[in-house]
Amino acid sequence: MENYSKALRPVEDTDKALNVTLQITLSQIKDMDERNQVLTTYLWVRQVWHDAYLRWDKDEYDGLEVIRIPSDLVWRPDIVLYNNADEEDSSGPPDTNVVLRYTGEITWDAPAITKSTCVVDVSYFPFDSQQCNLTFGSWTYNGNQVDINMGGMESGDLSDFVENVEWECHGMPAVRNVIMYGCCSDPYPDITYTVLLKRRSSFYIYNLLLPCFLISFLAPLGFYLPADSGEKVSLGVTVLLALTVFQMMVAESMPPSESVPLIGEFGVEC
Repeated sequence: MENYSKALRPVEDTDKALNVTLQITLSQIKDMDERNQVLTTYLWVRQVWHDAYLRWDKDEYDGLEVIRIPSDLVWRPDIVLYNNADEEDSSGPPDTNVVLRYTGEITWDAPAITKSTCVVDVSYFPFDSQQCNLTFGSWTYNGNQVDINMGGMESGDLSDFVENVEWECHGMPAVRNVIMYGCCSDPYPDITYTVLLKRRSSFYIYNLLLPCFLISFLAPLGFYLPADSGEKVSLGVTVLLALTVFQMMVAESMPPSESVPLIGEFGVEC
């Protein structure tokens, strides 16, 4: 690798695009911040490409077919998370080793913790479902220089997914897009993975909905108390304060938006 330059795109014909296969494995959903609309995930990112300058005849090296070298010694595609929401992270994978085959094929597997923007709709909280996108693409290369694909896969890999206590993951379909920006005549491909989430509502049913319903049913009992009874006023005030507390609990966890959760409408109507 004496004459090798990792700054050069490793293709024999500079007029042709370098194909990069991008595959994502979703390991765990760490957090869904509804108020700030940020999804935090643990991912395993696999990138595969061919380096035309890193090939050898295995027969000349005692049948050596595979070596592992630090990733910062070779050219790497600058694929990043476009909708990154982490101010302190460039959203790129860490400098792990790459697997280099004698054919020039390079496989780069790296773990990543990502924070991505996600538009959260809480209209049906706590029975809501969310769709959060993870959009990956090259930051500086256009589609005529680096072309990314999914390697025949139509979704992210969930085989090693660790279940989340609050959210169920119902899939991670992927789609390849080609964007034409107004500034440039070249295409810019990206791959968007959509994480399909459904909230586990049991916690909210037993700790929020049921107490709220039971307290609201106490309000009509005040009409059966004598008009001159002090308990009648106390019961009404207690019910009002309790419903106000539950309303504040809902408001603290929800993002400010025009859509009001159904449970919020119930509290107002009561």
